Parts: sequence; structure tokens; C-alpha cells
Amino acid sequence: MPRFFAVFILLTSLLCYAFGEICKNPEIDANTYTTVDGMVITDVALITEFTVSCDSRKKDYVLIADKKGRQIPALRSSDSSKYQVSWTENAETFFSGEHGLNVYDEEGFAAIKKAQRNNEDTSGIPHAFFLSFYHRGTYYGPWVSTESVAAVTSILLWYIAFSARSNLMSS
Repeated sequence: MPRFFAVFILLTSLLCYAFGEICKNPEIDANTYTTVDGMVITDVALITEFTVSCDSRKKDYVLIADKKGRQIPALRSSDSSKYQVSWTENAETFFSGEHGLNVYDEEGFAAIKKAQRNNEDTSGIPHAFFLSFYHRGTYYGPWVSTESVAAVTSILLWYIAFSARSNLMSS
């Protein structure tokens, strides 16, 4: 019985692999949100929500994003129309500007895992598509603190008032 079960699983997985569809000619529509308030956070949170349209009619692909060797699963919405990838980066080292993610389908992800197990280079593995996004930078507050501006203004006003009073008393 266990042998029959193993053969059944093997045949089922081969059949699913044979009929598995990959995304050909993907069209991507993406929106990205990044946190920018460095006065409160230590890590920048990045959230990319995107839709994928392919030549085939299949809609629920398994997608995995790769960011500098770190694989992040793309979560599907309940109606399978949108995907979302979210992760964090160190606010001090994450620079402003254009960034991107390689997104892989099941075949590409399996090839990456195999290459990593064998200590091979993963740069030659083709990705399904590339997600590009812009981070405008992390805001760490104004160059001059409001306390400093208030202190300088109050000293300046005191000086003007003291000078005016001295001029009035001497005349």
C-alpha cells in the first residue's frame, strides 16, 4: 500500500508538471509604497502590489521575488487578481532612487534553490519579470531644529528690545 501511494504521488506530480503553465509575455501593473519617516523608524518598509497579465488564461501563478539573494513569496489576493510583496530594508543603508526585484515563477525558483544547494551562481537564471520602483529617500527631520530657531529668535527679539530701551533711556 505505501508503495502504491508513492507511485501515485510521483505520477500525479509528473502530470501536474507536464501540464503546468508558465507566464509568457507578462504585462505588469505595479504600485509601490515605501516608508520615509526616518525620525520614527529604523527600517524602511516596502510594499509592492501588482497585477500580472499573461498570454495564457491562467491567473493564479506562484510567484517568488528575489531581493539580493533573499526570496520573498508574492502573496495573492483572495480573488487572485493582485499580488503583493513586502519586506524591510535598513533605513541608513537603503538609498533613494530606482530599485528593483526579480520575480520568478515556480520553475525559476526551483532553479535558484538548486543552484544555491550546489553553491552555483544564480545570476544566469532567467526571471519571469522585473519589478521596478522608486524610493524618494528617508526623511530625518529639518536641518535646523525648531528649538534652535526659537532660541535664536528669542535672543534676537531680546536684543532688539534691550537696544530700543537703552536708546529711549539715553535720550
